[in-house]
Amino acid sequence: EGLIHSALEITRTREPVSPKPLIDLRVRDIGTVLVVLLGLLIAFTRLKGKRWLRVGFQGVLIIYLGFINADMVSQALLVGWAKSGVAWSVAPGLVFLTLAALIAPVVTGKQVYCTHLCPFGAAQDWLGKCVPWRIAVKGAAEKLLSALPVVLLLWGLIITMQHLSFSLVGLEPFDAFVFRVAGWATLGIAILGLIASLFVNRAYCRYGCPTGAMLKFIRLGGSASGTIGTRDYVAAGF
Repeated sequence: EGLIHSALEITRTREPVSPKPLIDLRVRDIGTVLVVLLGLLIAFTRLKGKRWLRVGFQGVLIIYLGFINADMVSQALLVGWAKSGVAWSVAPGLVFLTLAALIAPVVTGKQVYCTHLCPFGAAQDWLGKCVPWRIAVKGAAEKLLSALPVVLLLWGLIITMQHLSFSLVGLEPFDAFVFRVAGWATLGIAILGLIASLFVNRAYCRYGCPTGAMLKFIRLGGSASGTIGTRDYVAAGF
């Protein structure tokens, strides 16, 4: 009996192991890729003028990319990949989304991710329609608040380079879509950002998002792209 058992074990160990696929493409990843492609189609064609399509697509972003898949570009994600390697094989849909977010502003000069693919941005747009009037942020307040995303981006860079114990997830509200495991800092930023968006158009995008600030740094500058400006000096400093 023992000899038979040993022989069977040897046979099993000699059986060829099926190689793992280079990319583990699942249904959720295919869904993310299709959503990204549709978002790009809307952004770069006349479809962006169709309000019903834009509003409906924002619902897809909030429900599918946000609550179901939790596929979003963030500082925590980018730093994690920079440290440990890009998750090509296990999260191809999220990698495709990230590539679209990074390549589009470089090639086209448009922050397609912020305007057409971010679930939190879509949620702000929806809430912004609930209040008929807006608060105009001007002057010194505008300049001060506009600098906040850059300051947060710098803080994230310091955390990363110095290996500080502060969690980058707490800098942004995106994990709030996975509210069962989200921290209080993330939930607080999400709630504050959504409330602010009732009165200021995309308040968090404009005055709180370090990932959005990063995408601005790599955005093609249109007619002034051949000159070096303040944005370029700050990006070089980073």
